[in-house]
Amino acid sequence: MKRWLLPALLLLNLVLAAWNFGVFTRWGWGPDDGREPELLEQQVRPDAIRIRPLEPASAAASESLPAASAAATAASEASGAASSP
Repeated sequence: MKRWLLPALLLLNLVLAAWNFGVFTRWGWGPDDGREPELLEQQVRPDAIRIRPLEPASAAASESLPAASAAATAASEASGAASSP
């Protein structure tokens, strides 16, 4: 039983590798490559997309801190006013 197991597994491995490399795609047995070309056709104005570099993390953090502290101050004042009789 063990004598035919190794050649069978080797053959199965070779067939799987051939399938993975797309040898059988001409007969419709190829792997799913994950591409969706129909989505490219459905795009509306793909040339309008602009990719800009990210801002440095320190500049983004310094801009968000005053807004966050102002919001926290306003929230604490509102909760203090609501709890006062």
